[in-house]
Amino acid sequence: MKKGVAALNYRSIFLTTLAGAALAFSESPYKPHAYQQNDWFSEYGENTALYVNPASIAENDQVEVAVGLFQTISGKAGQEFISAVHPFDYNHSIGLSVFENGSAIDGSNAVYLENAYTLGYAVRAPFFMPNWLSNKFALGINLTLIQFNAFNVVKSFGFGSDVGIGFNPFSTSRWGHLQLGVALQNALQPEVKLPDDAAIGANGKYKIPRNLNTSFFWRGFNHRLELAGSVSVIDLTHDGNEGPGGNEIVPSIRTTYYLSPLLGIKAKFTKLGYPVIGATVNVKRVNLFRYLQLDLDMSHDKLSVKDEGRGFVWNFKAITRVGPTREERIGEARYRRLKIEPEDAYREAMRLYLARKFLLASYAFGKVITKYPSFHLVDQAAFYKGKSFENLRMHQAARDVYADALKRYTDSDQRPKYMFQQMNIDYKEGKFDEATRRYQQIVNLYPESDVKSDADYVMGQMRYIQKDYHGAISLLSPILPGNANYIYARFTLGMSYVNLKKYKEAETAFQDIMESKPSNSSEQEMKEVTAVKLGHLNFGKEPPQLVKAAEFYGSVSPSSSKYDEALLGLAWSFIKVSRPKEASGYANDIVSKTPNSLLVPEAHLLLGYCAFFDKDYDKSIKEFDNAISLAEKKAVAVADIQKKKEENMANSSDFQAVQKEALLLSNQLPTPRVMEKRDQLRPKFDEIHKKIESYLEFLREVEQIEKFLQNKDRIIKDAKFTKATVINIRGGAGEKSGPSKQELDNLDVK
Repeated sequence: MKKGVAALNYRSIFLTTLAGAALAFSESPYKPHAYQQNDWFSEYGENTALYVNPASIAENDQVEVAVGLFQTISGKAGQEFISAVHPFDYNHSIGLSVFENGSAIDGSNAVYLENAYTLGYAVRAPFFMPNWLSNKFALGINLTLIQFNAFNVVKSFGFGSDVGIGFNPFSTSRWGHLQLGVALQNALQPEVKLPDDAAIGANGKYKIPRNLNTSFFWRGFNHRLELAGSVSVIDLTHDGNEGPGGNEIVPSIRTTYYLSPLLGIKAKFTKLGYPVIGATVNVKRVNLFRYLQLDLDMSHDKLSVKDEGRGFVWNFKAITRVGPTREERIGEARYRRLKIEPEDAYREAMRLYLARKFLLASYAFGKVITKYPSFHLVDQAAFYKGKSFENLRMHQAARDVYADALKRYTDSDQRPKYMFQQMNIDYKEGKFDEATRRYQQIVNLYPESDVKSDADYVMGQMRYIQKDYHGAISLLSPILPGNANYIYARFTLGMSYVNLKKYKEAETAFQDIMESKPSNSSEQEMKEVTAVKLGHLNFGKEPPQLVKAAEFYGSVSPSSSKYDEALLGLAWSFIKVSRPKEASGYANDIVSKTPNSLLVPEAHLLLGYCAFFDKDYDKSIKEFDNAISLAEKKAVAVADIQKKKEENMANSSDFQAVQKEALLLSNQLPTPRVMEKRDQLRPKFDEIHKKIESYLEFLREVEQIEKFLQNKDRIIKDAKFTKATVINIRGGAGEKSGPSKQELDNLDVK
């Protein structure tokens, strides 16, 4: 392979033979590393001029690659070059340049080789600059590895470094674009190992010259004219041990005029003293490249060297830009950060919420709120974060979330929802005065909002609990089909009419529920509860509508919580019409299928009646005894209920502490330390939450127990009375065929 050295002193190379290589160091003006002054390939103002001034790559806007080939017409002398620059965010760039210089000696295998590998970094707007000035400055630094081989006599590697500053005083449509640069090349000087008998250098080493390079670049007249130039001081800090020389001043200048945006002609005078003419062509948006520039420069060295020129020399260079610009990269990153990433985080939080993993959901929604405060769904994230805590019974944590959201999101359409959820928490905790106050706020501030009907529903429930049945009816009646609370509102409406003894209106409200189509298991359960209520209403009519009552009771499925009550209603209905066989079947179903039901004592009472009708007095007495015994055992002492409540109060302080910690962790980004704290909280939360759920289940049982306690005395009294009657009959006081019609009419389902 034949290579040449455009940047070296060719006379010394071509006159030096393999045997006299060492003499070349003493007799020739040695200028290694002069590629840093090479303006055939790049100049200040071009984005790949890393070796001219490392600060120049700060102006790079895309991934840019430049390749160049310098040759004599004979092809015996030449130089290759490749450079690539990659920008990061607005201000940072890295670059890599590779030079390959070399020459073969005619008639031998000896090769002169000088390669340079340069890695550089530039930053625009350095942090130490004042704000008004920082966006005009760029700072660059590079690290260079020199590979040197002089005909296999001298082989060496050396490391060096350049520093540079770029300054952009203005860039306007009126004045054009101006860049100024100063670079200290070889601020850290590479050292080249010398032959043992070299006459220059010290300790067998030669330092590659340190150069000062000042440059300017201007583009103006609507991008039609470019001017570029530099003045370099070569061997700025010359070492006297390396012979005479130093402080050589080398200028260069170039002008380019664009005949069209795609074609320009140029003329320049290089630092090596060549007058050059050339042309540049550029196109945009070709198939593979977003920008492609081709340059051809030509000269003849006899124009500057009269006696020993090599003739025609030429240089070809190609520059291409690929990939997105800085702004596009940053825009995409911002889009991901502001749009895609928060949406992904929000969807993940909603997935956890819908999977009923509420503690994890609260953390996930907290991440959305904390990490992406400008996300367009951040107010909804706050709402669902509060809902997650609500579903965990963490009412205080949920309150704090809603209160914070009301302060933060003053223009959000979620504000009435935050207020309603606060009202709903007050309702759940029995703080009716606070709930009423919040209801008035919603009515006054957001009378047309979607949550107004929800607030009416909760307020109607409170009125019902407070026995203000007219108030409950007024609030619940306007809630229409399609509303999520419709079925529940209709049930409370029906119960309000029952308490006002307006049974026709109550039956109408309940019938509306029976005609509706449930959308979830909760609504299906409410429909079956309503069927039982309609059964009771028809059972209690004068005269009783027993067939209709039985139809409603019979529509209740075994999976319903009211299944035992429906069976009891069926048993009573058949007792009323003197059909003890069917009645005993349903009563036995209560005993066998729902053995833990509080209605089992009454089922035994019914079985006693059925045996009495069949004149099986021994069985009748036995069932009445079972009814009395079980009624007494099923009752729960008030002291036991109070003890359970006191235990829950003891757990309350621990639960408050867990709530506080969970809320705090949900407001923090999931760093390893935060994740560790969350893992540590989980066992404590699970333990406390299990106790809370157990207590709530107990309260639901207490509601049934209280209802049972109201019937316990009646069951025991009826069982004892009928048992005495049976004993009297069995003892011979007389035979009875069964209860009279009047006695049957007095029996009532409870």
